[in-house]
Amino acid sequence: MERELGCRHCKTRNRLDVEEALRNPDGARCGRCKGELFLGPAEVLTSLDPRAYEHPLDRQALEALRRVPGTGTFLRFLLKHGLDRTYRLLMKQNFLEVRDDRVKSIHVLVESTAKRMDLGSVPETYLVQHPQPNAWTTGVERYQLCLTTSLVELLDEAELRAVIAHEVGHMQAGHVLYKTAAAILYYLIGRLLVRATPLAGPVMLALYFAFRKWERCAELTADRAELLVTRDYRTCLRTHLKLASGSPKTLPELRVEHLLAQAKEVEELSSENWLDQIIIDWQQAGMTHPFTVWRAKHVDEWAHSGEVWEILAGNYRRRTPKDVKVIEAEIPPEKPGKFKKLLDDLKDLFK
Repeated sequence: MERELGCRHCKTRNRLDVEEALRNPDGARCGRCKGELFLGPAEVLTSLDPRAYEHPLDRQALEALRRVPGTGTFLRFLLKHGLDRTYRLLMKQNFLEVRDDRVKSIHVLVESTAKRMDLGSVPETYLVQHPQPNAWTTGVERYQLCLTTSLVELLDEAELRAVIAHEVGHMQAGHVLYKTAAAILYYLIGRLLVRATPLAGPVMLALYFAFRKWERCAELTADRAELLVTRDYRTCLRTHLKLASGSPKTLPELRVEHLLAQAKEVEELSSENWLDQIIIDWQQAGMTHPFTVWRAKHVDEWAHSGEVWEILAGNYRRRTPKDVKVIEAEIPPEKPGKFKKLLDDLKDLFK
């Protein structure tokens, strides 16, 4: 497969062999000036606008989420009551904070990844003792990145960088506010529905499924950030494969090709039988993350697209002062008095 790509040095158009570029991005050079076509792994994606790599399903689901009545009220309530500070204090009291003088090996990975994506600041990072390999981000104005000890043990350095890049992608794309809201919503919904008013009950259920749908789509955007940082889609896929099926005894036998083949098999099943597609949709309805094979499919497709190569070549949408997002502006306003009973119910639960 070939793509046409402009040289970032002399602007000459070049024919790019995608498969060769996937194997060796540093080897891709302009036929005229011989300059490297792609930004090096340490070069900054200056002023990168997250919309440059945002998955279309992410944008579509987020817009649908914002149209759900009550979303603005709910998020404004969360901000007003200082959940950003609450999460930060929780991390500070329970887990070891990673800094340049504490677990420097991980701090270097986080710092270089944040710089690569031009995040603007280095997120606070914490090591969490837990048997499940996992990573997550909290906070709104100040981000906290959490990495479990089992994650650090399971992944090599390149794969751990991919996971960190995934979380930085969430931060840059503005996902963390809505993810924070979702985490609280899932806790509240069980209690609230017990005494919900006829209005609040349907609203909360609509919020629940809208958040779930958006969370799955947001992961596809964050997966793309992994590729922008590592420039190696096999590392990205291997990371997902390890997180889904990794074991010290089987790691030598894991193959990215097997995961992609399995993704193709599932896609064929869903396209050939409408009942299988219904079952797949039903199985994913309550999930916060897409199933591994679907993530592999989307990563593979984007790796072979022209879009990612344009970004890595420095040809991407850049942020402007007008694009700087203010949290309050991102939250859709609610009419005064609308869903007041819902807000009162939420306040009662926090008393």
